[in-house]
Amino acid sequence: MENILEYLEEKWKKLTAFSKKEETKEQLWEEIVYRYSGQHRHYHNINHIAHLFTWCDRFIDKVSNPAVMGFSILYHDVIYDTYRTDNEAQSAAFAESHLQQLNVNSVLIDNVKTFITAAKDHTIPAGFPLQNDLALFLDFDMTILGVDEEMYKMYSEKIRHEYSKYPDPVYKEGRKLALQKVLASENIFSTNDFKEAMEEKARENISREVSLL
Repeated sequence: MENILEYLEEKWKKLTAFSKKEETKEQLWEEIVYRYSGQHRHYHNINHIAHLFTWCDRFIDKVSNPAVMGFSILYHDVIYDTYRTDNEAQSAAFAESHLQQLNVNSVLIDNVKTFITAAKDHTIPAGFPLQNDLALFLDFDMTILGVDEEMYKMYSEKIRHEYSKYPDPVYKEGRKLALQKVLASENIFSTNDFKEAMEEKARENISREVSLL
């Protein structure tokens, strides 16, 4: 955990290096860590954010706006409540509040908000100027679906723990509907890199989980 936090704090420091508001930056970082460290977070936690950053590192040559990408990764699940259906909108508002305190320009903030809200249903707005970056961001977020069977099983168990307040029949019905919606999409992944590497495996994993629900 310590190494992960160090890795993420370094990302935060690079993203916010433009600002001289050292005390504010420290306070904001502590709040981010606090949010991702909630006991109810079994999957959507600090490890998940670090996982996305590792993918970003691998594809950084294809990212046209690293600042938007980095802030979007950092804030996209900062609000996570399994009783709510507006977590993405709330996370986007949270990011806006933080970034305004650092005097980030409004265009960058609006782009970050678009990235975060797009994570709700994984659609890319037509005409959005950072479409390629957004496609990568959404694919980074979906990579867990294309991992090996054992890792996917661990992931699905963590999701169940996050929804532990719901009884089995309610959870299974909701989870099945969500997974079937993913399967019904023409493509799970948006970029050719991830389609080629993970699309088939992701469909296998999801189909298997659906059959067990």
